Amino acid sequence: MGTYYSVKVARPPAGLSAETLRLQVESALDQVIGEISTYEPTSELSRLNRDSSTDWIPISPNLHAVIAEGQRIAALSDGAFDITIGPLVNLWGFGPEARPDELPTQEAIQAARARVGWRKLELRASPPAVRKARGDLYIDLSALGEGVGADRVATELETQGVGDYMVAVAGTIRAKGRNAKDQPWAIAIEEPLPDQRSVHRLVPVSDRAISTSGDYRNFFVKDGKRYSHEIDPGTGAPIERHLGSATVVGERAMVVDGLATAFMVLGEQRGPALATDQGLAAYFIVREGETLRGFGSPAFEDYLTRSRQP
Repeated sequence: MGTYYSVKVARPPAGLSAETLRLQVESALDQVIGEISTYEPTSELSRLNRDSSTDWIPISPNLHAVIAEGQRIAALSDGAFDITIGPLVNLWGFGPEARPDELPTQEAIQAARARVGWRKLELRASPPAVRKARGDLYIDLSALGEGVGADRVATELETQGVGDYMVAVAGTIRAKGRNAKDQPWAIAIEEPLPDQRSVHRLVPVSDRAISTSGDYRNFFVKDGKRYSHEIDPGTGAPIERHLGSATVVGERAMVVDGLATAFMVLGEQRGPALATDQGLAAYFIVREGETLRGFGSPAFEDYLTRSRQP
């Protein structure tokens, strides 16, 4: 998946060794990779992307569930989140292939945009299948993949009787129970600064998932300008926002993972407005000149109030 993972377990069940747990976790993640990775050419998603048919293409229930969530968030965000954005991601060098030396031309961007559009993908639940309006439609589930991995590992841990854990797949975390100090897991929201790692604030997380998306880790600089991996489907180019990061708290890691990306693309005005309208617990950090301003949605402030209660 092109990223890292970490698992912490407090008070593991008797007889469950760290090595056994590691093998089970890696097996769960291998299954996710086999379903939705664009880095793995033999994955189900890679095979789907190579299929140029415009008829119904059967897919697994697991892949259907991820695509369905992507389409739901696309509709919710009016297309700011788009799982068909793969051609643009690859064009700007943020996909599995090496980054080109030169910026893409406007002609290349327009050609890639013609292949992008979540409404060009039709989904069927029973039996699970997808249909492309264009045979060269390319699906990229990276903005949900970290969450899918965290959810799948969490399910495996609970199957093994683990009740206190913290699973992190890059910037998406799923936590349950309490840490080794018998406190809620304290998850840091970082300052959205590219050259350092400093904590902006800590968020207590228990029986919840949390995900942060930002423009300050995955980017490149060309001719003095920074280009983020967050691509705006409307322009076909990396976003240019004052919003440095968006964090979402919810029940499922896959959901908060996708929503955090959607908020980043929507920006510092439309993102918070959508979070407030939908009752979503979200926290935003906005750059205002040389300073950073953080603020939470009403649902986020309610979540913090509840989490402080004994």
